[in-house]
Amino acid sequence: MNRIGILLCRVSLLLLLVAALAVFCTNAQQSHKAVPHPLISFSAEDDKFAHAVPLPDCVRRLLASDEHVINTLKYEQLPAEQLPADWFTASRTELGAHSGAYYVVMGAGVMRGANINPFWIFQRSPKSCNLLLSVGAHDLAVLKTSTNGLRDIEISALTAVRYFQTRYKFEGHSYQVAKRTSQPIGEETPRDLSKFETRAPLVQGVGLNPETIVKEARAWLWQQWWHEKPSYLKITLYSIEGDETTISYFIRKTGQRLEVVIQTHRDLVDRVPHPGNRHPIVEDEMVVAVDVEQRLALANNPDRKTVVSEDQEASPDTYELYFDDESGTNLAIL
Repeated sequence: MNRIGILLCRVSLLLLLVAALAVFCTNAQQSHKAVPHPLISFSAEDDKFAHAVPLPDCVRRLLASDEHVINTLKYEQLPAEQLPADWFTASRTELGAHSGAYYVVMGAGVMRGANINPFWIFQRSPKSCNLLLSVGAHDLAVLKTSTNGLRDIEISALTAVRYFQTRYKFEGHSYQVAKRTSQPIGEETPRDLSKFETRAPLVQGVGLNPETIVKEARAWLWQQWWHEKPSYLKITLYSIEGDETTISYFIRKTGQRLEVVIQTHRDLVDRVPHPGNRHPIVEDEMVVAVDVEQRLALANNPDRKTVVSEDQEASPDTYELYFDDESGTNLAIL
């Protein structure tokens, strides 16, 4: 074969390879589109999950024993054996390396709530069918982080003024609360403390009575509030059980209004009885108070209803500080 013939053969072979590669890519793309990615978030806004799957029989039986489902069956005058399939929407979801299949199920139809829907997570294997989590939420997300081989779960809900978020971790048998967060919508703790009068942190000593630093905190915060001074104070307390609580108080002015932003962080001992590993539970809560009251807190006055006059001097061991919102609802006590 001459040189031109060899060149033509090479060109023909190259064209065949390009054509074959194009066909392979097209088929791969079609195959990829035909198999949807596992869902990683679910919302109560949806009537039905995308790529919903039928409920396995064992999951259906477990749902029929759920208290919320039982009450709905009674209201609809239906036996458990006739549990309607359209009361639920389910998705088979990858949660981790454990054997078996995992299903996220959400209430649908008559099981839907006004703003919060029931969610369940089930594990099905050839030998068992288990409920791993049952919660009410607006949104449920499967996170990238894992604990004991299964993905962490995060749920969220909100009211007109407040946002709630809870994170769950797998402890070996089921999902347990790991962190709770609650705060007003649109609010954040102040980050720039340059305009705040800052007091040295108050920390309860090991084995000491917390009332000593609590009284000191009461006296300082009341004076700062009375004089309308933007101020910051952090106190740390320990319970007998081993819980650690850190509370940060920010007295600030928003326009002409004086407010107290209270950020509470708790590291709690897991005392809920359950099998599997135990871990601390973290709670973060923020409230914004617009009024502070001194209320008598004497041993012979347990109702805590008597308000100390603002111009009356009182010892910090005779009163408690009540932090209230605009409607007079109590948000926190010190």
